[in-house]
Formats: sequence, C-alpha cells, structure tokens
Amino acid sequence: MATKTAPKTKGVTALGTALAVVRSATNLASNASNALKVAQSIGTTIRATREVQQITLSDLAKRAGVSKSVVSRIEAGLTSPTAVMLAKLAEGMTVSLSTLLRGENGPPVHIQLAVEQPIYTDPKTGLIRRTLSPVSPDATVEIVHNSLPARKATGKFPAHALGTHEHIVVQAGKIEVAVGKRVFVLEAGDAAQFAADSEHSVRNAGAKKAEWLLVIHSLPRMIKR
Repeated sequence: MATKTAPKTKGVTALGTALAVVRSATNLASNASNALKVAQSIGTTIRATREVQQITLSDLAKRAGVSKSVVSRIEAGLTSPTAVMLAKLAEGMTVSLSTLLRGENGPPVHIQLAVEQPIYTDPKTGLIRRTLSPVSPDATVEIVHNSLPARKATGKFPAHALGTHEHIVVQAGKIEVAVGKRVFVLEAGDAAQFAADSEHSVRNAGAKKAEWLLVIHSLPRMIKR
C-alpha cells in the first residue's frame, strides 16, 4: 500500500505561507520605520530652519497658507507632508525645497555623493524627487530628477520668488506642464524653460512612468524677518 503524503504536503504549504506572511510583515515594518525616520528628519530640519530665522510657528503657517497644527505635526515628525506642502513651507522660509529634504545628511562642503542625494517620495501622488546637485544654503541652482506614476499629477506648486526660472528635460514618458494659465505637453527628449514665479504643476499624461530632469535657477535668497 502506498504511503500517504498529503498531510506532509499541507504542512509544508502552511509553513511556506507562514514564512511569507512573516517576511511581508517584516518588510512593512521596515518601510514604516524608514518613512518615520524621513518624516522626523524633515520635521527637525523645518523646525531648525524656522528657529534660525526667528519665525514663529504661526507666522510660518500664515506664509505657507496652512494651519498651525499641520506645521506643528510636520515638525514633530508625526505626518509625512506632500511635496507641494514642503514647497509651500520652503517658500515661507525663503529656502529651497532640497534644503528641507537634505535633513542632517551630507557634508558641509559643496560635495554630494550619490549615496547622500536626498530622495523624497510624495505619499499622496507617488512623485519621487531625487536631488542630484549639492545642497547648500547659498546655492542658486538645483538639479533634480523627478519620476511620476502613470496618470498622476504633482498638484500645484506655489509661485517661487520673482526671477526664478525652471528648466525641464523629459527623459521618459509624456508630461503635461501647467504654468499659470498656460499648458503644454512634452515627450521624451523635449525640453522647456519658464519663469516659475506663478503656480505650476506637472501631470503624467501617459500610460507609463514619466521621468524628467528639473533645473531650478533662482536669485540669491534674502532671509525674511
């Protein structure tokens, strides 16, 4: 008579499933831990920048057009802000978005190794922003690599200071760029340059991930008091 092997097979299957669940839970916990560390690092940088400029929590909230409680939660690392929210806070303190994303990483000189490049993922839109250029308080040029999932939009970024210009070079996909009331479409290989002193946004108009290089050129920043 043949030996029955079904129970053993079921046991192996159950063990494999259990191990998969454990691995999944471990990955989720790791991702959550990393997200928390990023949020705390960004929050610490925002608070330090605000205090150096002697800006109150209320004043920053008014400048950014958000509630005081939202700014407080971001500074405490209790929430992951969107890229648009961070841009509003950066404009409110007249610093670059990359400065806020840098946190405590990177040396004080104008050198930034590949492993030190700040990478930020927008929790709402899926936008991934990688700062390629060295981040420094006196930098007037930022070079950024952006990627956006299919059919997603960044949301409206606030107007930058007068004299700020942005340059876009599309590397992959198809994007729709809105600057003020003007909207134009760019595909892989296309480029555009525009004054960024009005609201602007980018939408992935294609069915695949879109990638583009963004160069932001601004005038030397003056600290608000």
